Amino acid sequence: MRPIVAIVGRPNVGKSSLFNRLVGQPIAIVDPTPGTTRDRILHEVRRDGAHFDLVDTGGIGVVDERKLEDDVYKQVERAIATADRIIFLVDVRDGLLPLDIDIAASLRRIKDRVILAVNKVDHDGLEPETHQFVRLGLGAPMAISAAQASGLADLMERIVGELPAARDDGAPEEPEDGRVRLALVGRRNVGKSSLTNALCGDQRVIVADLPGTTRDAVDVTLEKDGATFTLIDTAGLRKRTQMIEDDLEFFSACRTERAIRRAHVVLLVIDASDEIAAVDKKIARFVEVEGKPTILVVNKWDLAQQAHASKTSYLTWLHDRLPGLAYAPAVFTCALTGLDVDQLLSIAAELKEEAKGRIQTARLNEVMELAVQQRRPRKVGPQPTRIYYATQAECEPPTFIVFVNRTDWIEPGYSRYLEHFIRDRVEVFARVPLRILFKARDSRFHEQEDKHRVVRGRTKAERNAGLVLPVRMAIDKRKEDRHRRMEALDDRDQIGSARQALSRGRAQDDDDEDLGLGERIQAVPNVRLGKQPERRGKRRR
Repeated sequence: MRPIVAIVGRPNVGKSSLFNRLVGQPIAIVDPTPGTTRDRILHEVRRDGAHFDLVDTGGIGVVDERKLEDDVYKQVERAIATADRIIFLVDVRDGLLPLDIDIAASLRRIKDRVILAVNKVDHDGLEPETHQFVRLGLGAPMAISAAQASGLADLMERIVGELPAARDDGAPEEPEDGRVRLALVGRRNVGKSSLTNALCGDQRVIVADLPGTTRDAVDVTLEKDGATFTLIDTAGLRKRTQMIEDDLEFFSACRTERAIRRAHVVLLVIDASDEIAAVDKKIARFVEVEGKPTILVVNKWDLAQQAHASKTSYLTWLHDRLPGLAYAPAVFTCALTGLDVDQLLSIAAELKEEAKGRIQTARLNEVMELAVQQRRPRKVGPQPTRIYYATQAECEPPTFIVFVNRTDWIEPGYSRYLEHFIRDRVEVFARVPLRILFKARDSRFHEQEDKHRVVRGRTKAERNAGLVLPVRMAIDKRKEDRHRRMEALDDRDQIGSARQALSRGRAQDDDDEDLGLGERIQAVPNVRLGKQPERRGKRRR
């Protein structure tokens, strides 16, 4: 078992920035708002000859807007109690504050486990200011800068020196093939954190009746029946038009989208006492497009039972509102009482193995022949569409390549029909998502169009399946691009020809694609400059 190192301190001293810098990934949300971090965020660190688990905690003494100070402090206390080494972080720019003295007084009884680090020492002129923290009685302070990545090598060397178990022995990393990563997603206040605690059997994350309690994506590792699981508790989502009003919600949505992509199985948590909202449909659509095996977790089922609801009628009602996940198994749970919570882990392990399933090419082509006999593709091109044969290319999710005469002659809805037909005929694919790719067979007449082409993705919901692109931002971007185009046409004498200005605009749009905000909006359409030449000759009457 790897040793644990926790980072503690008052709010806004740079704990999350140091955590991300040591981990090497933007795991924790970094924001100037005090109290951004609430839960304990744990991640593995392997660098500079060290190998340990690092824990980021909330600020001690924070004044939380939702009155969660006691819950945050309990999480910090748990981190301090379980940590082998504690990095007490202070801010050199703020100097020695009374809150730092109070925290140091509580840590002085475990002085042998504490490392005093002074953050934000961005240049040599601030290094003499670190000596004032000697008054804390926690040993010599270490000058570091999480923003500039300075002093971190010395910090890692001291951790390894005081904690020999944290020394990296050079052994290869443990394979995670047997570990199942589960992402709990859903809209606000549906019970994701309560389910996480119920599965763990401990108050691992903060639970409150107020919406928006969870902000980061918190990884929790647990073992059951010899299997290892990683639960990813994510923040609740709202409409994308509301997301842009708050930066923290935007960053939380980014973490949620990343958690879905790295998860093996997604637990879509739904409130049984409430209507299916547009956010639930958006998340379900994104999960389906990403090809993740999904479990529909109908939480708070005790409230629905009080209204004399039945599981059969509710499933019919649910599949009518989420038709794209009609194949996904549903589990009716109650996080407070623990009703059927343990079934989630066993079903998730089964779905991960089913997503690795394969089918022989001969058997697949038999199923495809039956599918074509039952329903032939609708004629789109000048000639009928011909399906020659199919083969399975990948797993997780199972992906099938269907060879046809022309990919652009395939009707958009035919891939959906093939998915349902294969899922009904092949038992191993009954509960997992499928992908159908169409490829044109080699031909000398249309070599430029012989490419893999996913016929799905034609609808607006599939094109805009991302969770983090606010609608207002897209509208503002269109206005900005239109204004930039008009300036390019008006200022031809200053910036050259309009075509050069438009090419610069397209280059800037390509740079914007790295922001990771979902689908990029094509900013500048093709513009024809000048007047069209007049046609000579008489017009036919």
